[in-house]
Amino acid sequence: MKRRAKRANALKVWSSIPGRIRKAVSGLSARELSLRGGSEGWSIREYVHHLVEANLVATNIVLAALGKPGCRYDWSWVTPDARWMKRLGYDRAPIEAALELLEQLGSHVSRVVGGAPRGLEGHVRLLDAPGARPRRSTVEQVLTDEFEHAEHHLRDVADTRKAHGRTQRRARSP
Repeated sequence: MKRRAKRANALKVWSSIPGRIRKAVSGLSARELSLRGGSEGWSIREYVHHLVEANLVATNIVLAALGKPGCRYDWSWVTPDARWMKRLGYDRAPIEAALELLEQLGSHVSRVVGGAPRGLEGHVRLLDAPGARPRRSTVEQVLTDEFEHAEHHLRDVADTRKAHGRTQRRARSP
């Protein structure tokens, strides 16, 4: 029973990322999504696209872990710096389609992981950097790491909003 609860929790928190992103950017105009700040100095729009991209990569890692457990997965090509953001147009791309994609991807991957025998225990050997030694990572670790990654950058979004006087309004209780 404990293992099922753990599985449900990892999937639940990971699946909450799109809703957390939506909440973090609620009420912002397209122009306000260009406000810059946070730990990376990115725009709010760039943080959103970065989180969607990170979860696209994470879901590929998850599928590799389930489809070919123990395989080597090289994700060292991912270098999300300012030039990366510019090349991909994240500084101007609308966020709605990206968020819709992440919501649907989350739903799909949750079902795949939830339906796979020992789904959270599937693992890959990740290459984090060129020439690095592979490190073992389970599906559960990948999902948990992405949730923590999202929490970090959602704090960046909140800090950026606050720095620019665009704090999030609390919903009124009925």
